[in-house]
Amino acid sequence: MTCHQVSKHWSWLCKDNILWKHMYISQHGRIYPSRTPIDYKHLYLRKSQLLQRWNTGSQIRLQTIVGHTDSIYCVQFDAKKIITGSRDRTIKFWDPASGKCTRTLYGHSASVLCLQYDAHILVTGSSDHTLLVWSMSSFGVMYCLRGHSSGVLDVCFDQNYIVSCSKDATIRIWNRVGLPIKTLVGHRGPVNAIQFMGNRLVSASGDTLIKLWDIDTGTCLRDFMGHAHGLACIRFDGQKIVSGSNDNKIKVWNADTGECILTLEGHTGLVRSLHFDKDKIVSGSYDQSIRVWDIHTGKCIKTYSRCHTSWVFDVMFDETKIIR
Repeated sequence: MTCHQVSKHWSWLCKDNILWKHMYISQHGRIYPSRTPIDYKHLYLRKSQLLQRWNTGSQIRLQTIVGHTDSIYCVQFDAKKIITGSRDRTIKFWDPASGKCTRTLYGHSASVLCLQYDAHILVTGSSDHTLLVWSMSSFGVMYCLRGHSSGVLDVCFDQNYIVSCSKDATIRIWNRVGLPIKTLVGHRGPVNAIQFMGNRLVSASGDTLIKLWDIDTGTCLRDFMGHAHGLACIRFDGQKIVSGSNDNKIKVWNADTGECILTLEGHTGLVRSLHFDKDKIVSGSYDQSIRVWDIHTGKCIKTYSRCHTSWVFDVMFDETKIIR
């Protein structure tokens, strides 16, 4: 009788959505609020299956999208669209399911080197020294941001600021309607990559330094030194900084202390692009490979070799796919 009751209790627990919610949050963190009820058991099991696929590299399906007439330098995607910027001076929108180009934007007079979008705007930076702010509803140019004296190498924004960096060794901060706020000066080489969270911004430069800045005051809070050659990419989540360099290495840093936590070695060419989440890092390199790393141990989980016939300029992933 007791065993039967215990069995019933366990059966009930296995179906308890609150228990599955607690398990999901404890292992994977909270998810965005939803207007519809969330089946946490289904979500937990799906997440576990996806993590297993990441670890083993199984269930890989390669889809190639063709349409640009020259190198693709930057990419961002969501469930409904992929947006790319190219040396052919265009920005293209793609349907992820069909791989077809749904829209092409023209406006820059040179290579499109970087982009970011949200529900309202798309911001693109170019070798023509300008940034264009596009409407995501009309797809027309709203503002042209001028100020850099050389190519715009990276851009990021939030609800308050647009931040750009350039080959001219400066970082410029603009408001959302394109008015300049301040210029950050301190790097001695091209600023190749930036990212910010709240009022803290990180920058990576060809001068081998990572800098942490206070956006409100414009002051440099800390320098991170450790790479032997210039940096090409950087990512920042508020706590960790992940950097990629021409020394072929990836480093993971504690943003508060400046300590280098991990050094990841395996690429045989410049590490050009990075993305990471709480479990893994995905990197793209001039060695024509994509690597997936365990962010806690630094172990390389999977290598996708020769997935391109030339350098990998940008890479982005979500739980189900890598776009490069």
